[in-house]
Amino acid sequence: MLPHNSTDQPIAGPLLGPTGTVAEEDPIFALLQAYRQDERADKVDLGIGVYRDSLNRSPVFQAVKAAEQWRVDTEADKAYIGPLGDQAFCSAITELALGKSLAAALDARLACAQTPGGVGALRLAFELLMQMNPDVCLWLSDSTWQVHRPIAEAAGTRQGTYAYYDAQQGRQGFDAMLASLKAARPGDAVLLQASCHNPTGLDLSEDEWHRLTAFCQQRQLLPIVDMAYHGLGNGLEPDAAGLRIMAQAMPELLLCYTCSKNFGLYRDRTGMVAALVQDETLQPALVQQWMQLATRHYFTPPAHGAMLVRRILQDTDLRAVWQGELEEVHTRLRGVREALYAALSKAVPQRNWRFLQEGQGMFALFPLSVSEIEHLQNAYGVYIVSNGRVNLSGFNDTNLPSVVAYIAATVRALESGCYQEQAC
Repeated sequence: MLPHNSTDQPIAGPLLGPTGTVAEEDPIFALLQAYRQDERADKVDLGIGVYRDSLNRSPVFQAVKAAEQWRVDTEADKAYIGPLGDQAFCSAITELALGKSLAAALDARLACAQTPGGVGALRLAFELLMQMNPDVCLWLSDSTWQVHRPIAEAAGTRQGTYAYYDAQQGRQGFDAMLASLKAARPGDAVLLQASCHNPTGLDLSEDEWHRLTAFCQQRQLLPIVDMAYHGLGNGLEPDAAGLRIMAQAMPELLLCYTCSKNFGLYRDRTGMVAALVQDETLQPALVQQWMQLATRHYFTPPAHGAMLVRRILQDTDLRAVWQGELEEVHTRLRGVREALYAALSKAVPQRNWRFLQEGQGMFALFPLSVSEIEHLQNAYGVYIVSNGRVNLSGFNDTNLPSVVAYIAATVRALESGCYQEQAC
């Protein structure tokens, strides 16, 4: 605890400096802490972005368990794996993301590095931008994963915002998106989510990916594709369509990939960053850039998760098991969306719930005010991020009917000005 003076003001020390500034707590983790401290037995966590199965568990994939046993039985070395990480893992992920034939065609133009999760990949990508072009502006969608902007700020990049989502109408429309990106200058970068957009769940169509690719080519914009939910939307192939459209046509592109969701390796921090360069003669220079950036931050990434993913993707039987498990995940998420749409459309007809049918993946933005979200937490123990982002996997057969009833009661109460349910 910091010492205090007679006026009960913090005394600045060497750690905080003269201003005594303390970093703000991340709102999602603050929500998680509040949830954990809530003693109500029927509380519901719809906030933290971790997949939950129908029994409210964040399961370890059976394919991962099998790969873990293989690792225990065969691993004979705990030496560092080097700044670029496990390159066989990177090759396997590149082939998974791009498809076998396209990955082979682009191999000489790709420079890859294993990273500590998707956050590590994003940080290295953003820092590479700054090294190559200190005047670059990084364009992010108006609704995006809340950690995108802090990572960009830490890397020192200027940020722009392009139109994507409106609370009243959902997706603002592709023409509005392109119109807002006309303010971008040649050499600027555009951050895009490959599928299962966080937080909206609303994705670009294949036609829109083709049009966006042509737009980026014409205006000399660099796409950065964040691939965090590969396979959780419509499956592995459909979820990769946008990335593949861009990779086939763009002279340059950055890819940030994480295995947290589709392999369930959250705590094992398993990711990859890849640069697609114009000419294969530039590839060695990009490899050196990744090595330099990695060494500055963490020297070498953790070997564990990459070793497991590599084993799964290289073993025919394990890969089939994993793909079956991933299919179960996205099928369950689709079922939750349909069940919620039916229940909420009936219980709260004054709100538009169509986005549940239109969207993909784990997340959706519910049309709830901050007051309604606070009321759900205080009155019923239902925990939702303040912007309305809901982790749909937190719903199951046990809690879905009651949470829908709580949402309906909350909307009625707050629309009528009655905040105490017992008095309504």
